[in-house]
Amino acid sequence: MHFDAITYSLLKDRKLINVASSCKLEVPDWTDSVSGEVLATGDGSQTHFTGTIDYQPVNPLNSFTIHYTIGGTTYDATADSDGNITGTHITSGTINQEGQYDITFDTPLDNGTDLTADYQHGIAPANVENALYPKYQPSDWGWKTCQGNCWTLIIKFPTPGYYVVRIVADGCYTSTGKTGDTTITPEFDYYHGAFYPTPAFQLKLEPDYRRMGWVSTIFPFNKCRFQFYASALQTLKLRYLEIDVFRIA
Repeated sequence: MHFDAITYSLLKDRKLINVASSCKLEVPDWTDSVSGEVLATGDGSQTHFTGTIDYQPVNPLNSFTIHYTIGGTTYDATADSDGNITGTHITSGTINQEGQYDITFDTPLDNGTDLTADYQHGIAPANVENALYPKYQPSDWGWKTCQGNCWTLIIKFPTPGYYVVRIVADGCYTSTGKTGDTTITPEFDYYHGAFYPTPAFQLKLEPDYRRMGWVSTIFPFNKCRFQFYASALQTLKLRYLEIDVFRIA
């Protein structure tokens, strides 16, 4: 890691312990909902349906509701907080956070009728390492049209102390009639203070992705927030690749 001169002087002869596995991550911008996604279409004989929904992770699991028609009657069934689905004509049913469903009915769905689902998806507060595991990235990983602060990450530290945070991201921008690269500014934000590490993030036109990383100043607080500042209204695409949190010992 590379630190500014002040941070380096404070860290000299101190030990850094990576505590990312003990931190919690919140990504408030990366949530959404789906209504009426077609999982399958009845053929009058099939009773067992499996597959994976379009957007993962399901968050929360008890937001997952299915709709189906048997004998001319339409039914609804909702999963519980563990992902178990129960309802009329359902002999077994499950949905997991990765979006994999397995549902068995005691009677075939009516021919030509759809089995559909409504659900919420996005990153729940999670361990930093787990949240950035690829299957927990938002399916579109962040198409945004924004001006000002965007792509906010909130990192909660495990105990009071002094911490530094390292973040690696990559991204690009889509064609907006603008020529040349697009620059967005990274910002570590804590309470009433902010730190803008250099250099800024200079994005290329899709599909040319640019990757960069930044290290924070020392945080003597229980959490920090990281976000990008976009000075112009543009369509950007970005994902976080790595987060490390070091406690100063």
